[in-house]
Amino acid sequence: MKTTSLTLIGAIAVGAIAGALLRFWLQRYLNLSAFSPIGTFLVNMGGSFILGLVTGYFAYKHFSPLFYGISAGFCGSFTTFSSISMEIFTLFRLHNPIRGAMYGLITAIGGLIAVAVGYALGHSWGKS
Repeated sequence: MKTTSLTLIGAIAVGAIAGALLRFWLQRYLNLSAFSPIGTFLVNMGGSFILGLVTGYFAYKHFSPLFYGISAGFCGSFTTFSSISMEIFTLFRLHNPIRGAMYGLITAIGGLIAVAVGYALGHSWGKS
């Protein structure tokens, strides 16, 4: 295995560990109840913004181990589709389908907006 491959794997692993631990902490302390998954929402908006930011920044540059460590490693383990799915399911199961549907819709739209804003900002920084 080439040194660059080991560097890439190491960057992704370090990013993944950091992302998973930070997500665990934020969800644990900010999700107030099954009816208020604010921690998961903030994690996913922040992760979407960060992914857009680094993708925009590296748009005109060589995709380095730093890019993959942040995008695949950190953002991949920080954001969580499975938690969103479970929280929406729980809201439906607890007879609160309107809140579940709104949470899913707001998360999807908010994530797209966060990626777009992050990308635009990163793209402008990456040009310089």
